Order: sequence, then C-alpha cells, then structure tokens
Amino acid sequence: MKKNCGLLLVCIYFAVASASLANDFYWMRTSTLAWKKMGAPHFFEERIQESVLESLDSMYMKSPQVYTFFEVKDRLYVQVNCTFDLFEIQGDSLINMYQNYNRGYTCGSQIYNRNGNHYLLGGQGFWTLHMDLLSLNELNGSWELVITKNQPKDYFTFFMYENSSGVTALFGEFTNNRYLLDKKNPNGYFLDWESKEWKEIEVEFEGLDFAKFLEKAPIHFIQTKDYAFWASTNNLENIGWNLIDKETGQIFYFSSRNVDMEIAPYLEIVGNVLTYPAPNGQVITLDLDQIRAKSKEVGLITIKEASFFKSNYLIYFLLFLLSLGVMGVMGRKIFVKRKKIKSESSVELTSLQTLLPYAGQCLTTETLDTLLGIDDKVNFDSGRMKRARLINDLNKQYLAQVGKELILREKNPEDKRFMRYKIQA
Repeated sequence: MKKNCGLLLVCIYFAVASASLANDFYWMRTSTLAWKKMGAPHFFEERIQESVLESLDSMYMKSPQVYTFFEVKDRLYVQVNCTFDLFEIQGDSLINMYQNYNRGYTCGSQIYNRNGNHYLLGGQGFWTLHMDLLSLNELNGSWELVITKNQPKDYFTFFMYENSSGVTALFGEFTNNRYLLDKKNPNGYFLDWESKEWKEIEVEFEGLDFAKFLEKAPIHFIQTKDYAFWASTNNLENIGWNLIDKETGQIFYFSSRNVDMEIAPYLEIVGNVLTYPAPNGQVITLDLDQIRAKSKEVGLITIKEASFFKSNYLIYFLLFLLSLGVMGVMGRKIFVKRKKIKSESSVELTSLQTLLPYAGQCLTTETLDTLLGIDDKVNFDSGRMKRARLINDLNKQYLAQVGKELILREKNPEDKRFMRYKIQA
C-alpha cells in the first residue's frame, strides 16, 4: 500500500492540534425515554442528572429525538437531533442557546466545537441532502451559514469525524429526488478548517470490494478522542470493528462483529473508552487503545492532490458537450421515469402509515409483501428486489423522522432459511 506522506489526510497539521481537541473527550448519546431502560439515573460522573434528562423528555415526548451530550472546557452541552436546539447544562437547568423559530433540514447534523465556537455540519431533508456548515451566533441566538469552497452538492453521510485540521466525511451518498439523483460514494471529502475548502479524498482498503460494502447492511459509526470507530455485521473481508487514526488516516481491523454499542439505550465515551449496557443488562467497558494494539493495519485515507476535472479542463469541456447530447436523447425517458418515481413515493408514504400499527410485531415475508402492496404474482427475484428497495426507503424516512430504522431483518428461529421482519416504533 502506498504511504506517501505528502498525501496523508492530516499530517500537514499534525503538530498543531487545536486546544479544544487536546482536552479530554467527553461525549454521550441517548434518546427520549431510552436512558430509563437500564435504570441509569445519571451520567458523566453524576454531572448529567436525571432531572436534566426528564426535562429533555418533557420537551420532546411528542417527537422523540436523539440527545448528544458533550463537554467544552468544563461546560456541558446537549444538542438535539433534527432540531437547531443546543442547550447549555447549568446544574439542573437547560439554557437553550438557539433563540429563533425557523426550521431546516438538520436531521443527522453533527455538532462540533472549534476554537470556542459551535458548528453544525450536514443534514438530511425530505428531497435532498447537504453538507452546509452553520455557525452559532451566541449574541443573536441563531445559526448562520458559513460559506465553504467546492462544497459537494446533494451529498451527506453519517460517517464524519474531526481532527486538528478539519472534518472528514466518508462513504456518503448523493441524493436529490428532484433530479432522480441517488448515488453512493465509496470515498468522500475533507473540509480543511483553515481554508474552509472541501477536498476529495481516497480510501485505500486491502481486500475490500466497495460496491459490495456499500450495498451491505449499514455500518455503525462513532468517534472518540483519537479514533473514528465503526462496527459492522456485513461479513466482508477486513470489516468488523474498524478504527481510523484521526490524525494519520490509518485504518485498522479487529476481528469482531458485535454492534451492541450502537443499539444500546445509551453510550458514554471518555477519551477512548466506551461504556454502554449490553442487551442482557451487563455494563460493558471497551478501551479502543487496547483494541488498536491488537488490530492489524488494513488501509489508509489520503487527500487527492487535485480533482480530475480541475486538472483536465479540456476533457471536462468535451464531457460537458457530450452530456448535452445525451440529455437530449434521454429527456423523454427521464420524464417517464420521474412520473414513475412520484407514484412510488406516494406508495412508500402509504406503506409507512400502514406498517406503524404493527410496531413490536414480527411479520413473515408474505405478510410484509401484502402490506407493502407487492404483487404475489411477480417472480421471486423481482419481488425480492422491490421488497429490499421499499424497506431501504422506508428505513431512511423513519431514520430521518425518529432516529432509528422502522424495519429490522432477522432469521426466523423456527426455520433459519427464511427471514422475518420486526416493526419497531
């Protein structure tokens, strides 16, 4: 594997880490009512009290949300998913730093604090995705757009992490239903914090077919003080527990496919140590420094020196002319396909409303097909493909609205050759 130091994702500023990143890393995730399931009354060594969590639940009971707690210079904050709300925790009180009433496409946004300022990055909307960077104006209590250079259009990913130089966004997708855009990206982008410029990155990974990787079950991602960590159950080579050294871009693999930290009702991170309850109630402590020591290096993340299109202007111009010709030929086909997509979107909305009454139940393939309106007369492969697409689309909608997937696949315990589908509210 090439190890060109000039291309390492973060080595340029390795010795100039910001003061905020040098501090200990305190972070916690839970959601409305979920924190009560294991009977934990307080977190962060009793600095997050039950009364604070009760206050949050009272505000978001009608629309349950994910809460992200973090610390900056001994001050505690909590950001609420799918909203602009950012609270400072002062004892038992919650002080909302956001004072306006506008709403935007903020589901999936990630919160960062750089040089004492709060930022939100990225988000999902009903029609499109984005990587807008917003800065909190504490005086006005408002989020304001920060203009960045070469921002990828219609792009978003949950897989983001920061280091001393900026923010890396990996394995995302381009989506805009207005233009029938739905395409995955096997690499990603890096936002250089000093220049506010987005740069393309390249992911080298031994033995991995990225096409299969992106088609498989989603990876579960978190970041700690020094690592971007993901857990996956997709059974691909060198995929399981993977760590990215946030400063060097090196990728490591540890042979485990346990994802309990992702499905746990709460997850605490102090430095590089994870604390969370397993499904059986046992509290697990996982030290990623120890996992790193037992892992093998399998990949590297690098910044591309220059975009293909920036360094090949003539080719870009010729491709543009060619695309105009293709657009003329394909115009009629696209019009017909757009009508079909609009019809399918209405079907998926109806399907979402149809499935919610079955929350907590496990459905057979035949029952699910009936509820999704899949014709039992179509051949097996066509039915399977349509079912998979509908489940994926419904899970995306529900994840954006509620913070979790609606339909979970699992083996039928009575006959493991067949699948069944659990509906969760």
